[in-house]
Amino acid sequence: MTGTTQISYTVYVDISTSPATYTYTDSQGEPSDGSPTVTQVNTDIVYTLGTTGLIFTDPQISDDTGGDLSWNISTDKQVLTIHDTDADQEEPCLILVVATASDPSTHYPSPDPRIRNKPPQ
Repeated sequence: MTGTTQISYTVYVDISTSPATYTYTDSQGEPSDGSPTVTQVNTDIVYTLGTTGLIFTDPQISDDTGGDLSWNISTDKQVLTIHDTDADQEEPCLILVVATASDPSTHYPSPDPRIRNKPPQ
C-alpha cells in the first residue's frame, strides 16, 4: 500500500478588493502561487485559511478528465483538502471559493490555480 504525500499551503484572501485577492504561502512560509506539481500517487493538497472570518465553500474543479481529484472541507470550514490520485498527466483547474462566516451565500472565487499532474516515472 502506498502512503499519502501531502503538499500544504496557507491561503490569505483580501475580499476588500474586486475581485478578491488570493495569496499563498507554502509549508515553509514562503510565497507561492498555490499551484502544486503532483508526481506521487495519492497526494493530498491541503489549503488552510490564514484570514480570519472566512470559510471555504465548495471548490470549482474543471478539466479533470481522468477524474483524479476529490475534495473535503473540514468541519470548521478552515481547511480544504484535495485528494489527487495522479492517475494521468493533465492540468485540472481548481478554483478555491471562500465566503464570510457571517454571510456564506456571497462567494469569492480565486483566480485559476492549476494542479499539474505528472505520473511517477
